[in-house]
Amino acid sequence: MIFRNMKKIFFAGLLFLNVVCATDNYGAEEFGDFDVHYQMGNEYNSRGLVDLAISEYQKAIELNRYSPKVYNNLGVAYSKRKMFDAEIAAYKKAIELDPTYKDAYFNLGIAYGAKGMVDEEILVYRKVIELDPKNFEAFYNLGHTYREKEMFDESIAAYRKAIEIDPQSIDTYFNLGVSYGRKGLLDDEISQYHKVLELNPRSAEAHFNLGVAYGEKKDV
Repeated sequence: MIFRNMKKIFFAGLLFLNVVCATDNYGAEEFGDFDVHYQMGNEYNSRGLVDLAISEYQKAIELNRYSPKVYNNLGVAYSKRKMFDAEIAAYKKAIELDPTYKDAYFNLGIAYGAKGMVDEEILVYRKVIELDPKNFEAFYNLGHTYREKEMFDESIAAYRKAIEIDPQSIDTYFNLGVSYGRKGLLDDEISQYHKVLELNPRSAEAHFNLGVAYGEKKDV
């Protein structure tokens, strides 16, 4: 009874909200002006000097407008400034130049999610999975996005697929439990929290949600 009015904890895609930044290694003889600006942009980006990174990427684009990786990384820099429209435009340009660029699609999905464009986010993660059927991160984020839309069957299926790919992912079991709970499948929910505790007996979140779920089950 003491758990009746308590809210469950859930993870909102915590593992994979970071965008993917392309990197390259060059020998000194391979460097041109484009490469200098591109690599400087990457260095500034990695150090959190976002404005300088944006400036370097823009200089690189002036020299070569046909490099998808520079547009992708420019989008990453824009994301750190929460310039979501510019970020989305950069990823779209990267995809226009390379329609198989799965990291740009993935980053685009995260940007759509940041803007609350959930339907677009879902479509983009599906595209990532089309390009890479074993992409754990896409299934994981898709599970969360479906849950936001209260599409619980789809959320459960996505998390289950992510677990097939990575059976040791504690957060995925946890979020699968939350989705089961949102659907009212308390026994399945409880089972997932027990799985979390098998992998991490100290998980305070799993212990808490397990207590809430048992309380709800007692009240049914």
